[in-house]
Amino acid sequence: MEKASVLDDSPDWSTDCDWSQLQSDMLLRIFGTLEIPDLFSSGAVCRSWHLIYLEARRFRLCSPKQSPCLVYSSGDRDADTVTLHNMSTDKLYHVTLSEPAFRTRHVMGSSYGWLITADERSNLILVNPATRAQIAMPPPETMNNVRLRYTEEGVLDGYDVLFMDLFSSDFDTEMEPYHLTLEEARFFFYERVVLSCDPSQGNCMVLRIQLPNSQLSYTRVGDTKWTWIGGKGNCWEYQDILYNNNDGLFYGVRGEGQVDSINLNGTSAEVKVILKSIISYQAHSRYIVQAPWGDFFQIWRHDKSNKENGRTECVADKFFVYKVDFVGQKIIETNNLQDHAMFIGFNNSFLLPVKDFPALVPNSIYHTDDLLDYIYCHRFSLRQVVIFNMEDGSFIELSPPSSDSRLNWPPPVWIQPSLA
Repeated sequence: MEKASVLDDSPDWSTDCDWSQLQSDMLLRIFGTLEIPDLFSSGAVCRSWHLIYLEARRFRLCSPKQSPCLVYSSGDRDADTVTLHNMSTDKLYHVTLSEPAFRTRHVMGSSYGWLITADERSNLILVNPATRAQIAMPPPETMNNVRLRYTEEGVLDGYDVLFMDLFSSDFDTEMEPYHLTLEEARFFFYERVVLSCDPSQGNCMVLRIQLPNSQLSYTRVGDTKWTWIGGKGNCWEYQDILYNNNDGLFYGVRGEGQVDSINLNGTSAEVKVILKSIISYQAHSRYIVQAPWGDFFQIWRHDKSNKENGRTECVADKFFVYKVDFVGQKIIETNNLQDHAMFIGFNNSFLLPVKDFPALVPNSIYHTDDLLDYIYCHRFSLRQVVIFNMEDGSFIELSPPSSDSRLNWPPPVWIQPSLA
């Protein structure tokens, strides 16, 4: 005798159940298990669900395990729309942002669910694509070595950037300043930008790497100016930075592999060398990542040039991952991330456990193109988005679903959505 399916006697939920009558406390608990895009979709089902959805938003109830998303501009949408490609479900979500249009911005970072963007006047704007909230940071001219430049008719024309002595913090008046247009200055002022916490929560420090010489400056959300970290002679040539929630310090890696701690908790910045230089020359494409279990890693990216259709494109060729031994003052190569996936690029680098996100590839690096010089010179050329398998050294190109067209500007970036 054939066994009856367990579904044979089940009611037809689509016709016999009025989902709008689901008890509010039960619905609120269900909403608390959803990913943010699905929570938004649920809130649009009916009026009663929307009221519960607003409660969930107010109490920030959603799954603590938010899938990583690739953020980009879609050619199938208008210039105001940002697209989020969920890496766990392969679903696409589209969000319309307030001005300035997303497609006019440069995206050079993401932290705590917020995108770090710069408009066409090179003003830094933090934006949360889940809530559409925006926070403006102090304008570039609040840096003490930046001057606004005007035409003879009094029209704002760009920025002049004065050189500063790394030891004395004085201006170098003998050197010709950098003359930047309003739009191109954003590539100069913001090589990397990292937040210390969710900027909507208050007391959020913002640290950036800037040209010339990949130096550091910082501000706090709500402050009116930027402060340059100098006067010590050693604060330059940084490649990547992160914030450590455990000790309240920033960490920066330089081109020669040196790691510094950067303490912004006092009246002035304090920079200490905590890992000596690994090589004797400056090299590009270094990343620093802290694992959930506390270890620090350095990632060294090697590139190659491809010639296609008469154009030379610079793409990643290999990633080397090193565990940092601060006690032994050395780095140790590894191909094991303890079944985690690593996400690097312009974003604040992070690791996620594959057991919580089974669609991810374990012991792999998810990478978005962040070669700033190449992006500046070839703004609309190919932006590489790949998965690098650390175990066999292979690459997988990450393409959007067939129903979508991913543009190369602004540069795609990784993010974990946040309701804050």
